[in-house]
Amino acid sequence: MKKLHIHIMNNRNSAYVYQATEQQVREAMDRNEDIVNAYELTMGSSEYDYDRWTQSDLSDFLDKMRTANVLMGYTFPTNDIKGYAPNLKWIHFNSSGIEHITPFHWVPDGVQLTNSRGVHQPKSGETFATFLGMMNSAIPQLYTAQRQGKWDRIFTTVIKGKTLVVLGVGCQGGEVAKQGKKMGMRVIGIDPYVKHHPNCDEVVTIDRMQEVFAHADFLAISAPLTKETYRIIGEEQLGWLPQTASVMNVARGQLLDSDALDQKLRKGQIAGAILDVFDKEPLEEDSPLWSTPNLLLTPHVSSDDPVNYMPRCLDILMRNIRNYVNGAQLENLVDTAREY
Repeated sequence: MKKLHIHIMNNRNSAYVYQATEQQVREAMDRNEDIVNAYELTMGSSEYDYDRWTQSDLSDFLDKMRTANVLMGYTFPTNDIKGYAPNLKWIHFNSSGIEHITPFHWVPDGVQLTNSRGVHQPKSGETFATFLGMMNSAIPQLYTAQRQGKWDRIFTTVIKGKTLVVLGVGCQGGEVAKQGKKMGMRVIGIDPYVKHHPNCDEVVTIDRMQEVFAHADFLAISAPLTKETYRIIGEEQLGWLPQTASVMNVARGQLLDSDALDQKLRKGQIAGAILDVFDKEPLEEDSPLWSTPNLLLTPHVSSDDPVNYMPRCLDILMRNIRNYVNGAQLENLVDTAREY
């Protein structure tokens, strides 16, 4: 059997956690020795945005893609893929979110897409547990008081028995639910496709959002970003939460109307919030969120582990090479209709 040609494409200006090193690739190959003779592997790099690619970037990429069967990367030219990569079988994204390259009308017939959902655990679990504990202990409010030079003694009760609502119970949402359940919370998931989850006391559909928001002590936003979920949480939905509730967004900034959240926090209509993701990243210097009271900001670092993230992405790639060689279904297939 002819060897598969796997091409790994790094974006050299992205954070190092998202770039596969030669050492990481060798170690992934060593972990999967049983398939090492099934493929040959090449590596390249480019600017993040295609319109900023150098001529050298493009020439090297096109040269490799003439014979490539599999592409692993994040950004690449989507025009005439069949023309420049006639043997391409699938594209593996080294990310879980792939909204940056939707809609998927560019995907040629016969080419499958896979993503890296699931690679964030267990780092994300530790962070989500930290965020839940911080919100329960009123750390966003206490930090605001500190910035203002106020001795504001806010006393809080234990988290056990409180209600966590998780919007989207996929990999990330499931991890939030798991941490909440470990803390003894009642966990309610909201998802249009998942009917049951082992770490949720119940899972309801989107049409029951208002009903369950009314009982939330904490709301965790963890859905994928698609055309259906864009701005799924706005002023109206935030208004369904009790004033004592806190919100965290660990998925994508565009799911939440951050201006509405800013106003709710300034008016005291929501207790506190933690945001790890934003509409535009880096967050603009003039964004009001920098000074929003009772809000903590982290710069999209909650789930990406520099030691384990890329090795876990590469392991998915290796498992799928094995699946492909054995005629099995690929892992982490993307549903282009759902956009994730």
